[in-house]
Amino acid sequence: MNTKEIVKPAVMLFIIAAVAAMCLGVVSEVTKEPIAVQNQLVLNSSMQAVMPEANSFEELEIEASGTITGAYKSDNGGFVVTAAPSGFGGAVGVMVGIDADGIVTGLRVTSHSETPGLGAKSTEPDFYEQFTGIDTAAGTIAVTKDGGEIVPITSSTITSRAVASGASEAVAWFVENGGAY
Repeated sequence: MNTKEIVKPAVMLFIIAAVAAMCLGVVSEVTKEPIAVQNQLVLNSSMQAVMPEANSFEELEIEASGTITGAYKSDNGGFVVTAAPSGFGGAVGVMVGIDADGIVTGLRVTSHSETPGLGAKSTEPDFYEQFTGIDTAAGTIAVTKDGGEIVPITSSTITSRAVASGASEAVAWFVENGGAY
């Protein structure tokens, strides 16, 4: 085998890889802004779903602790707190709205890797609406198997516990920090 038979395919492969990388870079730059805008729209609609009485939200600079990933103050004096507790298939993104009086105004599961047909039912109203109206003064939020009032999803206790845990941590964050903002 001579050198030309090795160099020519190697150079061609290098050129193809360089062009492909350049194309990926261009596509990434072109789509970066529309993706950011879409993510913000999804975030805003989720916050509106858990805090329907609010019109706008301001992101707070907080120190993440436990599974708390973020907090937002609404224009009506309430808060939206996000958490990512561990579920069966990985982290479960939970968003909890809490009004100025310390009442949970809503909860949504914003992301998950749970089993379709089981843990994925955490995104259904029959499950997440159980959290609406809970008073933060009650303390910890838990599923009935753990002495709480949230009825877990059949055959998906781990996911149900994860969502309840995220809600409980959001409530704890509100109790500890809500007055500071």
